[in-house]
Order: sequence, then C-alpha cells, then structure tokens
Amino acid sequence: MGSMIHLAVGRLEIDWGKNSGFTDHSPLFQTNDLSQVPYYYVKEEEETYIDSAGETRYKLFAKFQDGMSKSLGQVVDRIALLGHTLAHCEKEFEYLAGFNNFDTEQFQFEELKKALVAIDVNAISADYGEMGEDFGRFFRRQLFDRLKLQEIAANPKYARHDVGEAMENLSAYSVLQLLALNPKARGLPVTWQFVDVEVAGYANRDDFVRELDQSSRFLIVTEGSSDAKIIRHAFKLLKPHIADFFDFVDMEEGYPFAGTGNLFRFLQGLISISIQNNVIIVYDNDAEGVANFQRSCALKIPDNMKILRLPDCPYFTDIETIGPNGQHRADINGRAAAIECYLDVGNQSLVRWSNYNSKTETYQGELIDKTSYMKTFLEQRTCIDGYEYGRIRSILDMIIENCVKMRETVADKSLEKN
Repeated sequence: MGSMIHLAVGRLEIDWGKNSGFTDHSPLFQTNDLSQVPYYYVKEEEETYIDSAGETRYKLFAKFQDGMSKSLGQVVDRIALLGHTLAHCEKEFEYLAGFNNFDTEQFQFEELKKALVAIDVNAISADYGEMGEDFGRFFRRQLFDRLKLQEIAANPKYARHDVGEAMENLSAYSVLQLLALNPKARGLPVTWQFVDVEVAGYANRDDFVRELDQSSRFLIVTEGSSDAKIIRHAFKLLKPHIADFFDFVDMEEGYPFAGTGNLFRFLQGLISISIQNNVIIVYDNDAEGVANFQRSCALKIPDNMKILRLPDCPYFTDIETIGPNGQHRADINGRAAAIECYLDVGNQSLVRWSNYNSKTETYQGELIDKTSYMKTFLEQRTCIDGYEYGRIRSILDMIIENCVKMRETVADKSLEKN
C-alpha cells in the first residue's frame, strides 16, 4: 500500500498522498506546531464490519505520533495570506465547473458552502473504506451523502457524478476555507500526519517542520525604527499565529530609512530594481507621512508592492493639543497621528504642534513623551487586561487586508493561466 500522509480537520481527511507523492502543506503551520497527533491504522487482523449504508468498513485503531497541529481558525488566516481567500475558493469552483463541463445551475458554490457549514465534523469516522482513493471518488462515495447534498442539490443523481468529477481537483485549501465557516469545525485541529513518510525515508523532518518560505512572506518598511518595532511586537503579541509572514528591515545596526523623505527615495529604488519580494510601505498618519504617502501613490507601483499610511481613527478627532496659541482639543488625523498614538496613551496624553507642512497645508504635531508609551507596550509579553489594543490592532488588520489582496490577485491569475 505504501506510506501514507494525511491532512485532516478533526477526523475528516482533506488531503492525502503516498510515499514521495504529496502536497507540501508546511505553510499552514509554524515550527512550534509540532505535537503528538492521532494516526489511524487498520488492525493487523483486518477486521471488517458492515456500516449503516451496507458498505464494508475496516476496524481502525489510533496511535499518537509526531505531526503538525494548529486550530482551523488559525490555519484559515494563514491560507488567506497565501492568497486562498473565500472569494478565490468560489473562483476555483467556477473554474473547475467550466473545465469539467459541470452545470453550476445544478449544483452551486453556495450549496457546497451550505453543506460544509452544516456538517458535524466530529461525527465523521476516520474510516473511508479503501483509503487513498482520489478526492472525486471519495466525494461521491462518502461526502455527498454525509454532507446531505441530496437534500440541497436540484438533481441528486446528476450532481453526484458531475460534482464528483469537478471536486477531484478542488484544492484542500478551498475545503478548509469553507469548513472554517462551520462553528463546530473552526476550533478543531488541522493535523498533518507525516511521520510514516518520514520513517520510510521518502522525506526528512525538515521538509515538514520548517520556516515559511521567503516567497510567502512580506517585507514591511516603515518611516523609522520605532514604527517597525511596534508593528513587529504587535504581531507577536496579538496575532502570533501569522507573525512569521512578516519581515522587517534589520534594525540592530541602526535603521537605514529613518524619515519620510528617505523612505520615499528607498521606495523609488525598490521600483527601479524591480524587486521580487512582497513589500509593504507604511507611512505615519501625520502631515509629513500624508504628504509622502500621496507622493508615493503617484509612482508606478508594481503588483508586489502596496503603499499604505496608518488609518484614520475616530478617537483622534478630539485630542488635547498644545501649540503657539495655547492648549486646545483638535483632530490629529493626518496631522499628528504617528504610530505611538495608536497605543494605549490614556486620557492625559498631549500632542504638541510644531512645523507647518506646506504640501498638506497643515501643522505637523508629535505626541509628548511618546517613547514611554512605546516602552510600556514593547515590555508586554502577554496581553494585559484593561490595555487598549483596538487602535494598534486596526493597523495590523489594515496590513493583513492588503497583503491578502496582493496574494489573492496572484492566486486568481494562476487560475487564468490554466
């Protein structure tokens, strides 16, 4: 039979391979996801029984061994950063329908989504009969009825055959995305059971337990070292399950791109050399940052680069400020909202107005004692009750959203090429 490798959600197998023929699912996991996971084997005496549908099944036993394991809710965030979004799933479904001459009026993407959202993954047996069969046959023989598609599809007999052919090439990531919409499945572990292939000598441990490839990562470049330090720490603190997707310019020997003007020139240089990395440029939400953000957006930006500025925030519309005309409350969006303002600065914070920016026709401001706010945040090793993380989280969400869109475009184009 050969050595098998499986990707599963709970006890539902999503993908499998044999010997050296398997898909690399290492991007779904981080190196600290190595743990003991269940492997299911047929008993040596090959005991069988007849199930409720009248089919012969093998009796299995579970054995815990090394494997990769991460919750589906976290895995699906990683899948999105690889470009496999829910919208891409639907495009893949439509592509496979056209390729296989499958009538989507007879069985629609929404019906498949509805079925996977409703399935009780915990009730599914690990025994799929012959094991190792292709996904199309597996879908027709096992999932079609288990997902209760006969209650949804307009023509069950027609759909069983034709959707099965289309499903032969439906990617595991599409299945995972759809299952993640299922409340009963989202908290289940996604496991990659690789040890049999490893022990048989078809692959090495570091083929499975390894860092994310550079091609899947994003280089984030900011105006200064404090911006990069805060964003990097925020990912580790608030979204550690995807933190490895983001690299930052090495700051150990002094940050080389401090200041908006230098960052703009650096951006011009990246464009001129046609850099192949995925690059995210982040400007502050102050007068200088807005001016250089606008100047940067006027450049011819390649598809593998995104130009961002920190988002406007309702909280910043009424902030205590001080300047030549005394102390008063003002809106600091686009004028003085550097990254430290997105931390928990409390109710006693104060912004000081300084120089006038003629390009945006606004005064530049700076948060007083901003270094202390940054230090307090960087010292955190776990989230603290009562600390305001909403604003810094909004920055991470903005970065993630744009990274997902960047990779989704690449994934969509790969379908068009086929």
